[in-house]
Order: sequence, then structure tokens, then C-alpha cells
Amino acid sequence: MRLSQKIVLPLLAVCLSIFLLGLVVIGQWFTDSLNQNFRQQIESFTERVDQDFQYEKQTLETEIELIANRDMLNQAVEQRNQGLLFQILLPLKSILKLDWIKVIDTQGNVLVDLRNNSLSQTKFLDKVITNTASKGAHLVDLVDVEGQQQVLQVVTNGIKSSAGLLGGILIGNLVDDTLLQKIAAGSSKHLIIHRQNRIIAATLLTTKGKNWQLPPPNLPATLITLDNKNYLAKSIVFTGASQSFTTTVLYSISMLEVAQYKLWEHLGLLFLLGSSILGVVGFLIARTITHHLKAVTYVAQRVTQESNFNLQAPVTSEDEVGILAISFNQLIQQVKRLLAEQYEANQKLEVYSQTLEEKIEERTQALRQKNIDLKHTLQELRRTQSQLIQNEKMSSLGHLVAGIAHEINNPVNFIYGNLKHTDDYTQQLLWLLELYQKHYPYPEPEIQNAKQEADIEYLTEDLPKILSSMKIGANRIREIVLSLRIFSRLDEAEFKNADIHEGIDSTLLILQHRLKSQSARPKITVVKEYSEIPKIQCFAGQLNQVFMNILANAIDALEEAFQNGFCPDPIIRISSAQVNENVVIQIVDNGIGIPEAIQSHIFDPFFTTKPVGKGTGMGLSISYQIITEKHGGYLRCISSPGQGTEFVIAIPIRGT
Repeated sequence: MRLSQKIVLPLLAVCLSIFLLGLVVIGQWFTDSLNQNFRQQIESFTERVDQDFQYEKQTLETEIELIANRDMLNQAVEQRNQGLLFQILLPLKSILKLDWIKVIDTQGNVLVDLRNNSLSQTKFLDKVITNTASKGAHLVDLVDVEGQQQVLQVVTNGIKSSAGLLGGILIGNLVDDTLLQKIAAGSSKHLIIHRQNRIIAATLLTTKGKNWQLPPPNLPATLITLDNKNYLAKSIVFTGASQSFTTTVLYSISMLEVAQYKLWEHLGLLFLLGSSILGVVGFLIARTITHHLKAVTYVAQRVTQESNFNLQAPVTSEDEVGILAISFNQLIQQVKRLLAEQYEANQKLEVYSQTLEEKIEERTQALRQKNIDLKHTLQELRRTQSQLIQNEKMSSLGHLVAGIAHEINNPVNFIYGNLKHTDDYTQQLLWLLELYQKHYPYPEPEIQNAKQEADIEYLTEDLPKILSSMKIGANRIREIVLSLRIFSRLDEAEFKNADIHEGIDSTLLILQHRLKSQSARPKITVVKEYSEIPKIQCFAGQLNQVFMNILANAIDALEEAFQNGFCPDPIIRISSAQVNENVVIQIVDNGIGIPEAIQSHIFDPFFTTKPVGKGTGMGLSISYQIITEKHGGYLRCISSPGQGTEFVIAIPIRGT
């Protein structure tokens, strides 16, 4: 009996130590897993908070552009009409849920200052940002409220018209508890916004009016204590043009502490139970044969080493060894049940975390799509506005050209029609003068003196030449007037049959002053290679606008190429042909060409390679729409660097 005790008791002590070590390892592993899970949750939530602040900023930027580009707002600012400004901005402030709208002129004078009721009696420290906005600058910044721990997120933009800068507009929203509650909605985390450890806004009411040593940004989640409560804290910075504030995310670790406490409590109970059972078993085994304990010891070792809690010790007898085996099996089942409960709790945490991440991703995608839609709407508004301005300019130009052509046409026709009669009368007078000289070769001295003074011989020779020159000049004026009338097309129906060659020739005649040789370059040669093509149904005036845009761009490209030492002999080649059911016009220049990187953008609205003030970026875009949308054709650009540029215009031939 003593011998068996000497053998079994050390073995039981070793098993108890292994069992205790296993419980400690398991407990430490679960504790580390819970800590890591909590830290990952606060890191993920911090990224979401940063995205929400960025979205608030982008929303303000989009809203101010939509407000600043309204024609009625520009008119009201230009007229300094405060009543109209209130009429425009009050509904927008309510719809967009803005806390502050302020409109100023270029001298910084306030035209309108609209605020929420809670801000009506406060004074904003906005002098610097107001001066910046009066210069038309676009920026995002923070504005403080004098004497209070309040901050507004503010966006500025210029108010402009075709005449230039009219003033500036500022819009903003309070960074307050309401904003933080909206961001933290549906989460167990708390948010605190602070500057220099002074609380500005918070979802945790107990933090108001106190100074806290919160962790600095760019550090991992840090454990801090607020009001005797432990939190994991993570800080991020939101930066404006001149100021910034820090947002700290707080995640209470009370749930973590409770879970860890329960884990160690169960493990402690398990250890006590296991120790008690092992003590009893050791005492009983000491009175039995030692070899009956080997099977139980073997199972215990496998359970500890393999963590396989499905194993069971064999029960071979009903004595103390059998009871020990049964108790050990019960112990294994309790450990298995405890681990299962722990695993189930961990799975619930993972499901909750995954669900939260999915909701965050869905909201982020929705916000991104909304922002993209707003940007597309803004681009479409800009494009439509530019097209309307361009169409109005061309319409005004057409009326002006047609009016000038009409006014010039009548006096020119009068002069041109009377030149023939003047020429006939002059010839008759010269013939009569010749007869007088023939039959009266020796007139009176007074007539001879007058003849010598008037130089009759030179007058007789030069007068027909003068009349011929006048006739050529009058005919030239008639051609120019006719070309102007053809180009404007105001005396014809908008959609009708037209001669494409006639439109190209009238455009070239209008651009003749740019084609002539100048001090900076030689003459640009125009080579026409016209084929027999039918008249087509089209918007003739708009087609002339397309020819004008493409030819003017070709002239600009040739001038730039000559100034850079390329293209010593500038040429524009224009050809026409009928290809299947289309009339195809090709306009080719021998300039330096268009770089391949920007060829896909030349028909985009507002895209231009010309210097600021020289091009609007709308000529080719409008030309592309006229050809493709109005006529159902296509407009293509074919260019290789150093080989020139070719524009191909194809217009379908419709039945007359």
C-alpha cells in the first residue's frame, strides 16, 4: 500500500500541475483573443468615423457649389438685393439643414447672414475666412464661437458671373453633440471632440466641462480611465485650412472585463473541482492496484496534449478506479461544455462584428453613390450652362452678321449697279473730248492752259482704270456680304437642303484675314479637293459653326507649330466625297499633331490645351454634339505626333 502511494501520488501531482498549466494557457489564449477582438472593433469604428467626417465635408462642398452657381443668386448679389437673397437662401438653408449661410461682396461687406436660433446671439471668429471668401477662394476650415466651446465646419466659394467675381459665400454646420450622436447611432461606442484637451462635443455627458488627458492621434488603441470607468480610446485628427480638432472614440471595456472574469471564474472552479477529484482519486488509488490507473492516466495525457475532449476514460470496474474514471470523464465533459459555451460566445461576437462591418460598408457605398450622383449633376449643369451661353453667342453673332450683311448689301448693290452706267457715260465723254481734239486741234489759249493743268492725256488713260478698280472692289464687297449671309443662314429654314461646299467657302472667306501671311508666319495655303456631292438636309448654320471651330483650331495649331520651328509651309487640305449613304468631309493640317495621351479627351466639355483666357474647351464638344446628336453622324480625330491632325465629319444623306 505504501509502495503504491509512493508511485501514484507523485503521478497525481504531475497530472495536477499539467492540468493547471493547461487551464492557464487556455484562459490566457481566450483573454488575448477577447482583447484583440475589442481593439479591432475600435480601429474599424474609428475608420468609419473618419469617413463620416469626410463625407460631411464633401457634402458641404457639393452643396455650396450648387448654391453658388445659381443664376438668381448671382443676379441678387450683383444688384445687392437682400430681399431676393433671403428669398433664395432661406428655403435652401432649411432644405439642406445648414446652421449658417453668409454672403459677402468683394470688399467683405455682409449682404446676408442667416443662422440657426441657437447661434443668433453669438459672435463668430470668422474674420480671416470671410476675407478669404471675398476673394473668391474655395476652402474648408473651422470657425470658433467667441466665449464658447463651439466650432463650425465651414466651406467657402466665390460667386462669379460672366463679368467676373461678385463676392463670396460661406456655409457651415455646427460640430456638436447632435452630429456625434448621428455618427455613433447604433453603436455602443462614445465619441468626444476636443481641442487642447477642452471638450467641444461628446456623446458621453459626464465629460462636459472637464479636462481630460486623452490619447494623442496616430497611436494604437489606448486604455484610459474616465470617471472611474475603463475605456479603450483611439484618436484621429480632422484638419481644416487653418485649424483642426481631435475626435476620440471610447469603447467601454466593462463587457470585456465581465467576460474575462467569468472565464477565469469558471477555470478556477474547474481547477478546484479537478484538484478535489484528483485528490480523492489519488487517495483511493493509493489503496488499489496501481496498474488500474494507467488507462485513466493515458486518457488524461491525451486530453491535455491533443485538447481532444471527446475522449473518455474506460470504466473497467466499480471500485475506486472506476469511480475515478467516471469522475474524470465528467470533468472532461464539463471542460468541453465550458469551451463550447466560450466558443459560442466568441461566435456571437464575430457575427455581431461582421454584421456591423456589413452595415458600415452598405452605408459607405450609399454615401459614395450619392456623392457621385451629386458631382455628375453638377457637371451636367455646368455643361448645359456653357452650351446655352455658346448657343446664345452664336445666335447673337448670326443676327449681328445678318444685320450687317443686310445693311451693307443695299448700298453696295446701288454702287455696283451704277458703276456700269458711270463707265458708259465716261466713255462717251472721253469719245466726245477726242472728237473735239480731232476737229479743233488749236483751241483758245485759255482752253489749252486748262488742258495742260488738268493733264487730259493722263486723265483719259487713268479714269477707265479707276472705274475698273471700283467695279472689282464693289464686286469683292458683294462676295463678302453673300458669304456672311450664307454663314449666318438666318434667311433660310433651320432644317433644309444645303450645299456643304457653299458653307465651307463662306467660312473660309470669313477666316481669310487669319489665313493671310503675317509678321510671325507665312500665308496658310488652303487646298480644296471637292468631289461631286448632293445637297443634304441639315442645320446649315450649325454646320457652319462646326467648320468654323475646326478651321480656327487648325489655324491655331499651325501658328503654334510655326512658332516652335515646325511646319515651315503651313497647309490646310479640305476634301469631300460621298461614301455609301454619307457625305464625308476631311479637314487636314500639317501641324505637330495631338499627343496620344489627350486624344480621348478633346471632345470632353471644358477640356482645352490652350492657355488660360484663349480657349473655353467647348468648341469641339459642341461641334461633336451638333454632328452626332443633331445630324446622326460622327466626328472623329485622327492624329499622330509630328504628322498633323485630321478631322473626319460624316453626315447621313436623307431623302429630300
